Amino acid sequence: MPRLARSKQRSRTGSLPARKRRSRLPWTRYLANPASLIGIPQLEAAHAGNRITFGCSDLIALGQTLVEIGLAKESDWIASGRTPAALVDSVFRRFLRDNGQEIIAEHFELFLTLGESIVDTSYSDSGADPNGQLFLVLNTESSFPLGIGTAIEELEGCQQGLGVAFYDTLRQAFYRWIRAYDDWDARNRIEQMMEWAEGEEDPDSYEIPKVDQDLPECLRSRAPAESPQSLDSFPAPTEPSLKELIETTLELHRISHSMERPRLDEDWLESQRSYHSLDLPLPAMLLYFRSGDAVMACFDDECEYWGQETPEPNLIVPLRPNDPASVRQALAVIETLMGVLVLTVRIKTLIEDREKSLCDSALTSEANSN
Repeated sequence: MPRLARSKQRSRTGSLPARKRRSRLPWTRYLANPASLIGIPQLEAAHAGNRITFGCSDLIALGQTLVEIGLAKESDWIASGRTPAALVDSVFRRFLRDNGQEIIAEHFELFLTLGESIVDTSYSDSGADPNGQLFLVLNTESSFPLGIGTAIEELEGCQQGLGVAFYDTLRQAFYRWIRAYDDWDARNRIEQMMEWAEGEEDPDSYEIPKVDQDLPECLRSRAPAESPQSLDSFPAPTEPSLKELIETTLELHRISHSMERPRLDEDWLESQRSYHSLDLPLPAMLLYFRSGDAVMACFDDECEYWGQETPEPNLIVPLRPNDPASVRQALAVIETLMGVLVLTVRIKTLIEDREKSLCDSALTSEANSN
């Protein structure tokens, strides 16, 4: 299956970065802040800040296109003080609100910016597209944690293969739009840690996480190349909350696959990676099985090195400001992305409500038996 993050091996020198007997809990600054916001910063012509650097002509063209496709009305133009920057800003903010911004902002710390370059910069030669394209760019400053171990085991208990299909369906839906850190990332990190440990004087003194022992049994026993049965081929669970979880996951899969991720010219993208010395995208999501498991431990270890280089955005959406079809397509992509994120929040809520219900039921049974 395609992955968002391109493969990039970074050579390191010096001592092993994994410290002895370290905690397995991730740094909280890399987990999503509930008070975060998704939004487009104030769009101003020739913005002097570090996010928007394109000129007034692009804003005028984009504003005219928004009017042409019916997203901006005369009242918007009047309310914006007849200023193209304010008009574009107002329309984009309304578009985000209408597509679940409030729900997403309670859980994710994502930033959607509009500019002529894929990175924040105040320099005019910052890699602006020579074809006059603008870019909607999605970045993250933290990872949305989603614990799914208990749900996988419960679903597998309903029918063999159902838990595996649930997990793979989730991953496929996420990989299309954002970078999700999961057990495969953890395995890659462990391979690096083992290679580094081999060069140490006392490699056995370093605690290296073991992924397999923390996996649900159904994932532990399957072959690496084994393709799971499709989730929609299973009969729905009879338990209402598990049935809703499967239905929501299938809807997530449908929306995620309803549109293709924008295709970028590979030569251009490689030139941008080289020009800006871009690192891998920061994970917008952390998929783990249990609190403190090997996936979280590896995530924790990698947190220490993220931010040393500028990360590649999770998503880059090009648009031509004077082309109605291009603008319409770009907004449809963002609408799909936000639909995926809203359903992801719903899935987390269903899982946590189910776990709380089981915990409360167990406590009640224990109290009654005493």
